[in-house]
Amino acid sequence: MKKAAIAFWLGQILLILFFWQKLPPEIPLFYSRPWGKEQLTTPFGLFILPSLSLTIILIHSAFIYFIPKEEKFISKILDVSTTVFNFLCLVTLTKIILLIT
Repeated sequence: MKKAAIAFWLGQILLILFFWQKLPPEIPLFYSRPWGKEQLTTPFGLFILPSLSLTIILIHSAFIYFIPKEEKFISKILDVSTTVFNFLCLVTLTKIILLIT
């Protein structure tokens, strides 16, 4: 599962780099904010999602490392949640990029 999470994270990075030249100067990213200028960020703001994904991978990997080997269920939950989180970040990033290009 960890390999899939890392593959999704790399997919996010590659997606941003692939579309970098086509990105406009302002990108809607913060959809929880009021409509308008407050939702916008620069193209560098797209790196928030891969950064958050990598942080989740590292934190969950640290937890898995320190959990006793007998607790396989908790380790599996952390593995699956990391993979799902990274997949959802990739889907979100893909939708944002397809919306603006």
